[in-house]
Amino acid sequence: VYVVQRSGQILTKEDKDMADEIMRVLSSEGVTFHLNVSVLRVKHLGSEKEIVLKDGEAKSVSLKAEQILVAMGRDPNVKALGLEGIGVEFDRKGIKVDDRLRTTQKHIYAAGDITGAYQFTHAAGYEGGIVVSNAIFHLPRRTNYTFLPWCTYTDPELASVGMNEKRAKEAKIEYSVWTEPFKSNDRSLAEGEEVGKIKLLLDRNEKPLGIQILGPQAGELLSEWVAVFNGKVKLSTLAAAVHPYPTLGEISKRVAGTLLSRKIFSDRVRKGLKFFFNLKGRACAGDFPVA
Repeated sequence: VYVVQRSGQILTKEDKDMADEIMRVLSSEGVTFHLNVSVLRVKHLGSEKEIVLKDGEAKSVSLKAEQILVAMGRDPNVKALGLEGIGVEFDRKGIKVDDRLRTTQKHIYAAGDITGAYQFTHAAGYEGGIVVSNAIFHLPRRTNYTFLPWCTYTDPELASVGMNEKRAKEAKIEYSVWTEPFKSNDRSLAEGEEVGKIKLLLDRNEKPLGIQILGPQAGELLSEWVAVFNGKVKLSTLAAAVHPYPTLGEISKRVAGTLLSRKIFSDRVRKGLKFFFNLKGRACAGDFPVA
């Protein structure tokens, strides 16, 4: 299997360290990556197909395979709708809408992939609810994608909500990073799924800005954090909640507990408590961990 990428990174919306870890895992499984290349031509050679690439040094590379999958995104299919005739504006990305999902004709709404915003099924469902609220019930609602989650279903999965380092840098926001490896989780060890980590971004006041989860069932684990970032669940609630042992979900409790303990206890106090109670197990490691 070959993966051909025009840019120098796969999963370009994600942080490079997370994307590179996925690439490392896939490479170990036999996938070959060609980054920073452009496609010169494609040929049919009987039962095979050949694709010729040009790299950054203007050297050509020839690859042969049984099939070629072209993943170039989607274009809006609006040409036959007659939108020009009714004054609804659109461009190559989709139909133009405001934050209430109204088109340039305010009584006409659009939601889902056609708006060109976030092409996810769950985003379309969210937008559909806003359209119903605005158009039918006349209860004004605006879109807010600040904490829209998404998951890339590679193996391991990569899920995120909120800001990552790339977006924080673009917004010129000061941040720090807290990570927790999956190899610290007993269920992950038992299942032989040690690759991956949780990566939490904090602002200068140590308020969470966003989280990325790279590891087994990352999409499922993210749901707990979606509630946290949308203000429905406090970090203290997550840290205090009893999670069944051994489960992958314990890693979220551990991260929340670690963050809170940093705010409450000094390093000396945390080390003293760890020594006093001789905390050897991981089941309650989120209570008084040493950073």
